[in-house]
Amino acid sequence: MLHTGHVTGTIGIRPVRVGMVLQPSAEAVSSAAQASTCVWGGMHYPWLVPDDPDAFRTADALSVDVFYPVAHDPAAEKLAGTTGYRWDPKQGTPFGSHDELHGPGVLPVEWLLDEPAPHHKFVLPQWDADDPLSPLFEVWFGRYGNYPAAVELRSRFARNAEVRTIGIDDTVPDFDRFITPVGLTGLDMQYDSDDCGTYIVLIDVTDPADLILFWTARAAGHRVLPWPTTHGSRVLSAAECWLRNASDEGALARSVRGDGLDLGATITLITRHRRVPDDVAALLQGLKITAVPTCHLTYAVPQRGRHPFLTSSVKEFALPLTPEQTQLVLPMPRVGPARWRPDRHYAGIVAAHVTINSVIPGHPDRTLVLPNLRSLSTLLAQWPANRSEPFHRPARGGRVCGVLADSESDEVRFRLLENADILDAVFKGSNWAPRQEINGRNVTELISKLGGTGSAAGCEPALWGVLREALKSADGKTQSQLEGMANKHREDWPGPLSSPSDRKGYAKNLILALQGRKLLEPVAPLHCPECQGFIKVQALRLEPHVGCPRCHRQFPLGYALGKAGRKFDWRFQLTGGITKNLITETRPVMATVSVLASYHRELFPTGLFPASSGTTMTCALGITFRLPTGPREVDLVTVLDDGAQPVVVVAEVKGGLGTGPGDLINEDDVGLLTEIQTWLRNQGIECFLLIAVMRDQLEPSERDALEKLCTRPLMGVNVNGLFVRPVLPIVLTGPDLKQPQLSEKHPHRWTCHDGLAGLALASCRRNLRPTSVCLPP
Repeated sequence: MLHTGHVTGTIGIRPVRVGMVLQPSAEAVSSAAQASTCVWGGMHYPWLVPDDPDAFRTADALSVDVFYPVAHDPAAEKLAGTTGYRWDPKQGTPFGSHDELHGPGVLPVEWLLDEPAPHHKFVLPQWDADDPLSPLFEVWFGRYGNYPAAVELRSRFARNAEVRTIGIDDTVPDFDRFITPVGLTGLDMQYDSDDCGTYIVLIDVTDPADLILFWTARAAGHRVLPWPTTHGSRVLSAAECWLRNASDEGALARSVRGDGLDLGATITLITRHRRVPDDVAALLQGLKITAVPTCHLTYAVPQRGRHPFLTSSVKEFALPLTPEQTQLVLPMPRVGPARWRPDRHYAGIVAAHVTINSVIPGHPDRTLVLPNLRSLSTLLAQWPANRSEPFHRPARGGRVCGVLADSESDEVRFRLLENADILDAVFKGSNWAPRQEINGRNVTELISKLGGTGSAAGCEPALWGVLREALKSADGKTQSQLEGMANKHREDWPGPLSSPSDRKGYAKNLILALQGRKLLEPVAPLHCPECQGFIKVQALRLEPHVGCPRCHRQFPLGYALGKAGRKFDWRFQLTGGITKNLITETRPVMATVSVLASYHRELFPTGLFPASSGTTMTCALGITFRLPTGPREVDLVTVLDDGAQPVVVVAEVKGGLGTGPGDLINEDDVGLLTEIQTWLRNQGIECFLLIAVMRDQLEPSERDALEKLCTRPLMGVNVNGLFVRPVLPIVLTGPDLKQPQLSEKHPHRWTCHDGLAGLALASCRRNLRPTSVCLPP
């Protein structure tokens, strides 16, 4: 039975999401509006101020792919050059280049005007440049520039649209049901976010910061109405229609009193000004809508993990991964809907977004995805597999790269990454030179044979009981003896929700899985026809003639089998290279990895047989760090995405059941993990410590060492979430590491998918002394 890895997932083509980095000046705002109006997805390009301390937070919350500096501002250019957000300068800029050697920019919107859908109603607003609301109209409706490509695009749009002129001091028409130039950029895609709302933004049209606030609120998928602080009467009619439509469609929030009484519709009013204009207040009062003023708008990191840009250009894939494989070739979905004309092609870059659903590596040292750390983007950019790839970046559970929309190839290639390279990149700058030692290599190979890091084999007592018993037997065990061992050690497996047939066939299936993975190899138990001495011959070494090691006679194999009669029964023994120490080291590490996998992206491992699922986290076992005090080994370093953010887990695992010095967690072990944690947190990377033992409980000295970490727990370095949680150690004992899937005692059930912070808190409450440490209630 040949075992290879496999990977399943989706590849989708969507617009590139560009973060426009600009200073709050009238010139920069106008330039950003003109550029964003001409490209697919442009209305959802957030505008970021380079000096804003929350710029990266907002970019991460809105899943920005790359930055673009507007108006050649030095501060904006510096931010746009950040690793993980940079458009390759060799490929020009996101909005094209005059250099013919450079690649094109992001895909423009011309193709959206090829045979537009019949229900689309386009409108082209026009206004005088001297209109006092001209800056607002530019960001509200969009504006085409004066360069040739923009002039041609405006002409094409006008041929499909109703041209409406807004005179100076005229009332602004209600365009809510029409597609404006900026609205065109949002066609043939859907914006799906966790927290889309309905807002009114008060705007001083002479203040570029207000215009930036409005644009970015709309870019984040919110339904937004701009209200100028002066000349408000001009938008009164359009605003009333907008509010009535929002109310009819159920887009307004409702306020409910504590006793359940509905207090009516509410709307958030975002204003950087102290006073709410009377005309706004009167309109809302007349419509019986309560205004809830706020001075800013926050953007929550998406918890579901997927990018908010959704399109119909998606393909699923399920492909094998072989040990020799170094790249993955995926089919590229067609850009645009069915009505897109195949005889017309528009040059431009789109984002190929790969999301991995499950993966079992073909080779234990290689992985397809890497944690969502933008600093690791350099690993992806080192190997340009496609013709024009101006950016690469990791994404939660996958990867993103820029590809040509009109590529002649119908495939996208992604390189498989070395786990060692990922580890080096995470600890770049530490000078610790992390390297995997030989024992870590051996443990990794055994875990791979048992199903990989996505398998729950580490938690199955029967499996390890069979391996230990088989190791003790010099002559091997029969099939029935092995199944008896499995039943003896099975404890609560295969789990409370398993069917009667699964429970009945558990032992047999477990042994078959070990045999299928070549961990148990057959041997022929023969007896010498002359001296009756026992001869054990591996199946692969059976030859026409067999020699007796006792009497040194040679005899035909067939003669020996015939003499055995019906007493012959194949036996099975462990594959060479599996030792007692290797089993002792591998079991707790693999069980610990399984617990982490159950929290990672809510993927739950499926056990040894069948191993049909996997995990996309990166695990490195037996890693030595060259610290200033000397080389020190860490049992497990795992890099994964905890919710929407990347996290490193460093672990010390003890597999012995004794209480000798080498079997106990001591302050030196905790100090090593803490040193690594401190360095990572100083780099802005969250890090959890994990302590695991196979004993039923911790010894008092171990509790004392761990409880010191809980008296004054660290607080999370990631402030993107709604709450800042304490970073406590994850503490696991033997009973925690052998629970079957979906058991009430499994660590996965301790919290309601509350991430690693919740797992750590629950583990400390279970395995430490809560009364002696400052644990949150």
